[in-house]
Amino acid sequence: MSDKRYLVTARKYRPRRFDELVAQEHVTETLRNAIRMNRLAHAYLFSGPRGVGKTTAARILAKAINCTTPLSERDGGAEPCLVCEHCRTFEEGRSLNVIEIDAASNNRVDDIRDLRETVRIPPQGARRKVYIVDEVHMLSTAAFNALLKTLEEPPPHVLFIFATTEPHKVLPTILSRCQRFDFRRIAVPEIVTRLSAICEEENIRADEASLLLIARKGDGALRDALSVFDQAISLCGSEITYSELVQALGVVDIDRYFEVTDRIAARDMGGMLQLVENAIRAGHDLQEFMAGLTEHLRNLLVARTMEHTELIEAAEATRLRYAEAVAPFSEMDLLRLLTLGSHAETTLRDSIQPRLKIETILLNMAMIALGADLREALDKIDRLEPGPTPGPAERKPPAPPRAPAKTPPPPAASPRRNAAPPATAPAPAKEPERKPPQKPQRARPPESAEPAPPAPSASPEPDPAPPAPPASSAQSFDAGGNMMDAVFGKPTLQRDDAPSGKTALQAPAAEADVAAPDPPETNAADAPNENPVAAAWSELLEHIKKDRINLGAMLQHAQPEGYEEEVIRLAVPNDFHRRELTENGDYIVAQAKSLTALANTPIRGIHCTVRENLNAAEADGAPETDKDIALYIERKRKDNPVVREIFERFDVEPAW
Repeated sequence: MSDKRYLVTARKYRPRRFDELVAQEHVTETLRNAIRMNRLAHAYLFSGPRGVGKTTAARILAKAINCTTPLSERDGGAEPCLVCEHCRTFEEGRSLNVIEIDAASNNRVDDIRDLRETVRIPPQGARRKVYIVDEVHMLSTAAFNALLKTLEEPPPHVLFIFATTEPHKVLPTILSRCQRFDFRRIAVPEIVTRLSAICEEENIRADEASLLLIARKGDGALRDALSVFDQAISLCGSEITYSELVQALGVVDIDRYFEVTDRIAARDMGGMLQLVENAIRAGHDLQEFMAGLTEHLRNLLVARTMEHTELIEAAEATRLRYAEAVAPFSEMDLLRLLTLGSHAETTLRDSIQPRLKIETILLNMAMIALGADLREALDKIDRLEPGPTPGPAERKPPAPPRAPAKTPPPPAASPRRNAAPPATAPAPAKEPERKPPQKPQRARPPESAEPAPPAPSASPEPDPAPPAPPASSAQSFDAGGNMMDAVFGKPTLQRDDAPSGKTALQAPAAEADVAAPDPPETNAADAPNENPVAAAWSELLEHIKKDRINLGAMLQHAQPEGYEEEVIRLAVPNDFHRRELTENGDYIVAQAKSLTALANTPIRGIHCTVRENLNAAEADGAPETDKDIALYIERKRKDNPVVREIFERFDVEPAW
């Protein structure tokens, strides 16, 4: 029987020199320089997560201090030689000058009193007497206070090295007397490199995916990764395969996570429930399953937002798979999914019914892709042409025909094309009686309105035409719900309280089909100035929006008040609109002259007047920050019937 005792990999391959420590170069280089320059402190504090080399670095430092080989003959001028008497006695555990103390079991005041007595004894055949106190944060407050004086002014031959994973529990009076070194977590690629070197020493074959899985299980601690490595060797022998390793460690296969995202892209809710059932049958811990899914979503977000996939800790084949699987998702979708996963990961551990909790989260993920971006919907609403049209139930037959006025109204005149002539006008020639139309006609935009036929008499005055209404988003829908269909598709359900023959989004009846009273008699000398810009206002807005949508949206909230002395006069809701439109006046004039309707109209410029009665809440401009967006949506929700109906019908809330 062999006398050779088996050692676990973490002890067998424990570093014995500074250059063998992994990922702690900022600590080892400082300690080597201190040894070379003979500037060693009397107390050091090594802090950091478990398994990253704190106690190992303390042992190497103790060895290097008492090594009897001259510095000029050592590697790097500071590394322990490992061949002198002191180095050999330390390696064999026979050194009397290096004392290791476990503060977790020696945390009383009496233990510190015994230590104070022993520090007076000089080292035996060595330069320094080194005390390594592990888990120093476990000392009681009284024990810390008992150590203060000795730690501040120890004998010249004594060196203290404290190691802890929780430095915030160490008294500040202790911290101020030590040089502190913070050890880092070890990255996955560095752990994989160390595992590959050990595999070569042990003649073990392992694929890249297996080593990456072992490194991730270590969670930044090389000692934990080496423990998993020993477990993998016990299962697989000299050849470690990924499929066997997944079953042995009980981790969730990455294929299952890709299946989750495939179900999300397909919105397969039944498949999601089956996935949870399969995970439970396989014995997977739901908390670990959710943590792995969150990491998977994070990797997808990396693949979507970055040109390369180096930040994904996976094999090259898996990185390529992430780059292909991210196609169905947008950045916003992945961010929402990641938010759901992170929240579920924190709340799952406290849930009374973890299965129901994780099923609910996965079903929400499967349906979250159905959510619409409300900002895009509002942009579609603003881009649609204005023109309210009455619903079928509100349309009325046209009034009996009256004699038209002599002078035809401009194209932007009121849609009342059948207005009665003034009382003093002579009787026009008799026209054949027109029959009412069989079905109501849809109101046409102002630019397509037909001019009235000429009257036989020249005495009546033209019917004054009010300016065209502004193309606000509140009027950008028709009574039949066509805008809702254009933005969100045909609605499945109609509101129960909607009147018969029309939808819940019907607009008020247009004035074109409502009989109006006869206009008062006026003289030709008192006729108002014609406004050719009002007739082409809608066409001008659409023309500018195609080229400069921001300016078009701002101009949409203005109203053409008149056209005098070759100047377009506009009413704007606030001073901000006045300033912006005035600065872009030359551009607006150039676009107006390019229209066919205004080609023969001389225009020199524009003049803006602030009118407080205009709806300034609708004309604040495009929001920029998240706060502005939220306020903008609330205003839209309050003032715009389309947006308000969106919230009420679909029972949604905006998500940013």
